Amino acid sequence: MKVAFEYADVNGVAGRFNNERKSAGKYWLKSFCKRYNISVRNPEQCSVARAMGFNEVQLTWFYNNLKSCCLEKKIPAHRKFNMVETVISTIPQ
Repeated sequence: MKVAFEYADVNGVAGRFNNERKSAGKYWLKSFCKRYNISVRNPEQCSVARAMGFNEVQLTWFYNNLKSCCLEKKIPAHRKFNMVETVISTIPQ
């Protein structure tokens, strides 16, 4: 939560921050999550088959395919968005 404090400090944004710790507090984080409808979820275990399929060969294939599609459709970099930020857990059940 120090990143939030530093960002606000650099940009002159007033907020409910702990100036001694130079960090956003629990109240700020709770309000931020509520404001942007963000929920904290526990990671779920995945199957062994799924974990085995998550490897360098598959990732290389995916990104090569993505690159060729973007070049073929002439999609400029500023039109590409990362829609999901997830932590991928490969812990089998």
